[in-house]
Amino acid sequence: MKKKKSPFLVFLCCVLAVPTCGVLVGDLAAPAGLGNEALIELLRPWLAVGVLLGGAHLLIRPVLRVLSAPIGCLTLGLFGLVIDVFLIYLCAAFVPGFRISGPLYAVLTAILINSIVAVTGAKR
Repeated sequence: MKKKKSPFLVFLCCVLAVPTCGVLVGDLAAPAGLGNEALIELLRPWLAVGVLLGGAHLLIRPVLRVLSAPIGCLTLGLFGLVIDVFLIYLCAAFVPGFRISGPLYAVLTAILINSIVAVTGAKR
């Protein structure tokens, strides 16, 4: 019997993966000597997108996966990555002050989220 994924861990993976990928891609860099308030202001849009993505990953993604199941079978599950990239762009559109530098960022974020969820197990 397949265990369900823990929603809290999946949500946390989404929230933390967005700023992590921003650092890895080079879009999120804090200058030296930045104060705590300025650092919080720098991270605020990144964490907001992470929170939106976590909610979308838990609520919208399962519906899209079921609706696109035939395409997912044809692509051996790789269409799930397309759904995740779409959700990242969708969540980024709702947060002012946040921009996606390119498709590489969205793909890297989707891969990082899925790999962290797979490695941690995120099982109840």
